[in-house]
Amino acid sequence: MFQLARRGGLVMRKKIALLSKLDLVALADLSYRSGMAGSQDVAEDVLGSIKSLVPVHAAVCALARLDIREESFEVKVLLNVGYPSEWLALYRARRYDRVDPVLRRHFAFYTPQVWSQTYETITTAAERRFIEASGEFGLKDGMTLGIACDGQSYGSVLSFVGDDLARIPRHRIILEFLAPAFHGMLSRLAAKNPRSAMPLTTREQEVLRWASAGKTTWEMARIIGISERTVVFHVRNAMRKLEARNRAQAIAKAAALGFFDGDP
Repeated sequence: MFQLARRGGLVMRKKIALLSKLDLVALADLSYRSGMAGSQDVAEDVLGSIKSLVPVHAAVCALARLDIREESFEVKVLLNVGYPSEWLALYRARRYDRVDPVLRRHFAFYTPQVWSQTYETITTAAERRFIEASGEFGLKDGMTLGIACDGQSYGSVLSFVGDDLARIPRHRIILEFLAPAFHGMLSRLAAKNPRSAMPLTTREQEVLRWASAGKTTWEMARIIGISERTVVFHVRNAMRKLEARNRAQAIAKAAALGFFDGDP
């Protein structure tokens, strides 16, 4: 046991030696801000700050549970910085969690993954179609890491888009160092559980589903049979409940939380 601890300490010191003093200060600041984040808006601002340290084009982080036997995927809370909301909605609608090789490997092992390396191991046509679909949204390579919750089936999924994240050791080290802080931030936000505390009404879910399909306010009013003012009212209520800054973010969060249980 002592030898394992000593070996772990040596590895940690070698990793730290690859970071500059400015890197360490920035990591300490981000970790502190992660611990202080009390809302999803603030948490997403913290997550977005990572772009100043490493070449991350977009990031999506969630506290979730994947049950491979029952083919169920549940998300408690999701933070999105730059991920296309259309892709998140499509991911949920097409149940890509059933074929996403990175996601499925993540919940099996919780070890850092480079997407391109995992993609080299795929064996099915469904996996290939998933990779092609994600590539159309610019999600071609990146890293996913996270931490399992103690004694629970949930864990954090921290996915970062970027071609150079694994090629340069410094980038990977920074992501690994920040993983516990981001995991803790997600866990605290999940305790609030916006879905159970402030559930979306049937009408709020309906307008967001149509919005995710690209419908305008005018079109939704005609389809549903309500006024444009009422459509706007429901959209704004949904945004408030989901702590979303705009309609696109509300769509992404609603999709990730499982409010879209089928096509409109």
